[in-house]
Amino acid sequence: MVRLAIIGTGSMAYSHAKGFAAISDCQVVACCDILPGRAKTFADEHGIPAAYESVQEMLEKEQLDAVSVVTPDVYHLQPVMQAIDKGLHVMCEKPLASSLEDAKTMAKAAADKGVLTAMNFSYRKNPSTQEASRLVAEGTLGKIIHVEGSYLQDWLSSTIWGDWRETPAFLWRLSVAHGSAGVLGDVGVHLYDLAGFVVGDIDKITCTLKTFDKGTPQIGEYVLDANDSMMALAEFSNGAIGTLHASRWATGQTNTVAIRVYGEKGGLDLNLDRPEEDQLRICVGENVKTNTWESVVCPPVPNMYMRFIESIVQGRQGQTSFDGAVKVQAYLDASMKAAEKGCSVEIE
Repeated sequence: MVRLAIIGTGSMAYSHAKGFAAISDCQVVACCDILPGRAKTFADEHGIPAAYESVQEMLEKEQLDAVSVVTPDVYHLQPVMQAIDKGLHVMCEKPLASSLEDAKTMAKAAADKGVLTAMNFSYRKNPSTQEASRLVAEGTLGKIIHVEGSYLQDWLSSTIWGDWRETPAFLWRLSVAHGSAGVLGDVGVHLYDLAGFVVGDIDKITCTLKTFDKGTPQIGEYVLDANDSMMALAEFSNGAIGTLHASRWATGQTNTVAIRVYGEKGGLDLNLDRPEEDQLRICVGENVKTNTWESVVCPPVPNMYMRFIESIVQGRQGQTSFDGAVKVQAYLDASMKAAEKGCSVEIE
């Protein structure tokens, strides 16, 4: 039985609590949040035995095997390092850090301590994503030439998610001072992971980031200065080039993640907004002659919470890791630098 604690009990923590509670080999025994009363409320709602307002106190008092860090992005470093120092396995929300230097620090600490790590790159839970990666890796499309990827949301132009002007969970994502790297850090991180997982490593990035007028520069304590839209040109290690873009102004797109990959022998079209049985389409073989696309039947796969617990039970590193997260962090940092300098940036 893996005894796990959740650090940070905001909105995303609800997915972690439900995800881990559904796993027979895992028991969520504690949670922690620095905001007074919030951890207790969360614990009561999810049947978690203990609630704390200090990470250090929780780590000292509880007999734990692992933690899941679900704090805002800028606050990942300290609890992750505290858990690693205790020899605990760590799952972390994306992105791993707010800088490449911090991400490397966390990855090295985990390696030195010999703990297992995982990142909640949640779109890897989709069978279609796993199958798309496999098809490219096996050469079904031949040499990859061109890539198009997008992550589109509409919560700045619609109230389908609620009114962002009145919701701290949205407002902090618009404010650099509150730890936000804008749409780049919030959902661009998923897009970069998806592209890297399906297509391969990225060598160079050119990027434009834009913050649009929202009628007011500030709401309460939140200065609305984080980027709303991103557009990147990526050059991949395998020679392919691609465009990757994300926005919160994409009216009519509640939460649409998609990537299209074209190679010498065919193409694939992955869109996670479509019904599961139609998320992945390919045009290969004889179908190339008639531009015919067919849906691919994708076998079921474990979600990210299952993968993390499975890796601990089996004692081996799972599919995602802090080392992989360092790569994605390098893409984010390169994007920021490219946007500031107006030129292409080589990936460190």
